Amino acid sequence: MKDDIFGDMASLLRSAIKSEIDGFTYYDLLAKEAANKEAIRRLENLRNDEARHRAILTNLFKKHIGGEIGALPSKGISPLEAAFVGGKLKKLNSEIEYINLAMKAEQAAVEFYRHGAGAIQDTGFRDILNGLAEEENGHFEILMAEREAISGNYYWFSSDGTSPMED
Repeated sequence: MKDDIFGDMASLLRSAIKSEIDGFTYYDLLAKEAANKEAIRRLENLRNDEARHRAILTNLFKKHIGGEIGALPSKGISPLEAAFVGGKLKKLNSEIEYINLAMKAEQAAVEFYRHGAGAIQDTGFRDILNGLAEEENGHFEILMAEREAISGNYYWFSSDGTSPMED
């Protein structure tokens, strides 16, 4: 991450918007490739959250910067652009690899929004960035649960049938 983008609100917002577009595209393409209806629903929900995040960031730009957003950077804050070739997803070896890449992207977004919030003086703007960081962290947790379920490591509380809620 380049620290210079955190000193300029317009650059911060353009980078974030670019990454939300990448996230939308990634989840949209994955949803179109998926066969499992539940996976499609989850991917579409993640995709729709990315679109909502983009709208939030666009509104922040209009409110705090004004004017046209202009050209977005060629690279966003996440590793997702590396997954695209000619408007399509690269073929990875497994669903786990797609999930791992998405998890890395969500972690990068959390870090970016938290760092950005720390660089912003306006409390309303900062609160929005912190809220986006929390949502991206929620995405990470959803993806982690999916990865565990796919890999067969999913347990509800524990495998011995006892629940920590009973203590």
